Amino acid sequence: MADITRRSLFGGALATGVVAMSGAPTASAADDPPRPPGQTTMIDVPFPAHNTVRIGLIGLGNRGGAMASGWASVPGAVVTAVCDIRTSRAQTTADRLVAQGHPRPAVIGGSVDSYKQLLARTDVDLVYIATPWEFHYAQGRDAMLAGKHASVELPIATELSELWSLVDTSERTRKHLMLAENCCYGNNELAMLRMSHSGVFGEVTNGHGGYLHDLRALLFSDTYYTDSWRRLWHTRSKASFYHMHGLAPVAAAMDINRGDRFTTVSATATPARGLADYRERFVPRTHPSWNETYVNGDLVTCHIKTSKGYDIRTAHDVSTPRPYSRINSIAGTRGIFEDYAGTASGARVYFEPGHTDHSWRDFGTFREQYKHWLWRKFPNGVGGHGGMDGIMQWRTVQLMRSGLVPDIDVYDSAAWCAPIPLSVLSLDSGGAAVAVPDFTRGDWSRPRPGLDSPETDMPGGGGTSPLANLAAAFDNVGTTHENNTTPGNFDGDGNSFSADKLTAAGLAPGATVTALGASITWPTGVGVRNNARGAGQVIRLSGKGSRVVVLGSGIGTLPGGDLVVRYTDGTTARGTIAFPNWTQPAAGGATAVATVVGRNRQSGYGDTAYRYTIFAHSVGTDPAKTVDTVTLPANADMHFFGLGLAP
Repeated sequence: MADITRRSLFGGALATGVVAMSGAPTASAADDPPRPPGQTTMIDVPFPAHNTVRIGLIGLGNRGGAMASGWASVPGAVVTAVCDIRTSRAQTTADRLVAQGHPRPAVIGGSVDSYKQLLARTDVDLVYIATPWEFHYAQGRDAMLAGKHASVELPIATELSELWSLVDTSERTRKHLMLAENCCYGNNELAMLRMSHSGVFGEVTNGHGGYLHDLRALLFSDTYYTDSWRRLWHTRSKASFYHMHGLAPVAAAMDINRGDRFTTVSATATPARGLADYRERFVPRTHPSWNETYVNGDLVTCHIKTSKGYDIRTAHDVSTPRPYSRINSIAGTRGIFEDYAGTASGARVYFEPGHTDHSWRDFGTFREQYKHWLWRKFPNGVGGHGGMDGIMQWRTVQLMRSGLVPDIDVYDSAAWCAPIPLSVLSLDSGGAAVAVPDFTRGDWSRPRPGLDSPETDMPGGGGTSPLANLAAAFDNVGTTHENNTTPGNFDGDGNSFSADKLTAAGLAPGATVTALGASITWPTGVGVRNNARGAGQVIRLSGKGSRVVVLGSGIGTLPGGDLVVRYTDGTTARGTIAFPNWTQPAAGGATAVATVVGRNRQSGYGDTAYRYTIFAHSVGTDPAKTVDTVTLPANADMHFFGLGLAP
């Protein structure tokens, strides 16, 4: 999609806002704007559950066109509209989907504003945007303003003001915008994430990621990048344009926005030589590129500091001959992981206490041991880029159909893209450190789930085996000891039940609790993940009885949903259950099991003027049949601590 006037202005707009140094050691971006009145955070806000996810595609060039079939093939998803400034591309995409057995989507195109016709449709829930970079911000913003969720290819925007605008628009409209960062769903990347969170590498203090890809032939192709849009970026500004493929998985493994955050970026750049050299050797003098002057450095490196004092480096180079790499490395006090190492698995590791000979190990064995559940579900991946494209698409649809919280939210997306404009500021200031905005406005410090998600199935099936027990679904820290309250986050605001008070009330770690006739084991863990937020998880529960009983509590206002019991003969029983807010008395058919005074806050035990309750609820079952599985409600405001059968 082409808009020459927009492009001509964009490079200049990108490089504005450098703060004079005046002898200060750190250049600074503008002060973070306060949250406008009426807006609230989108952290831990689930999607409304969709029976079917209706998808509109904007931009059908190399990337968008290749992803169309993947979106249409996800169970419970349908592509309802396709749009490109070149109508012929939209028509070709629609024809291809029909040939593959999918319904024909509406075809839209013909102008730079055609995408607004797609956004005006009432049969679109999610918009996938794969246009040239300069259009991403406006199209993502307009999608949310039109009441749609948005999945945007890299980057979501390239200016700080635009990143803030997307954050505010998401908060104001209550619609999610996600960077379509497929590399976060790679097999190695997700296993690295789980190893990091399991403490294999000790305290992870540094990481290195980037995008090193020899694109010279494609950049000078007359057909690959329409109107040469990507090459023209190299004529406008010095910036780290496309580092997110490497940065995002490393940031996830280091819990950025989930206990730590970026604080400063300082950038360096080598001279711009690679593209001019390639043009000199391989491009005819009649080619329009001979009217261009390339200014972006061949290698742009960003050094990112975090609030904990950790360090992340990114590298961007698409202008010189080199094998492809995203670097993808983390290191800590007990070991290191390095990807793109030329081993059988592609990566190598070394960590204590198992490794003491200063010799690398192939990552393959450890990847199997720490394999993310998405790659256990799809062992060979799905779709392009080694299988991570289709896994990202499947997971996005599953999140929306199940009513779950996004793995990647607008705050992650903004933080990962912020080094683009910040590298401009830093380079124009001689490499000085530039402050990184806190897009979460203070919510970065509390731990919360992200890509390291509990296993869940696609509503209506999808092939995942039931989880062995409820503990396998635990994804939330609901109880803490009063002498260590900081891990807790039962309610999304960092508060939790006091395990000490619950013990006194009969709910000691590992204790057997009798509720509504069922004997249920209370979770043994304290200060760790010890309850599951409702997400439609399928849980194995074998036996006969008169009712299935669940222990838990709620946030919000009397959250409820259907609990489905499946018998071994394939039949089912279903009932609606609800948990009152943990501050409220029994209601909605729930029974109080234990009530305690006060709760644990991030600052310690307190709020003693209030009482906090664990409830039980149940669904009747046929005692003549054998229960096989239980499917929890897809309501993240319901928290489940225990599950059992009553005789």
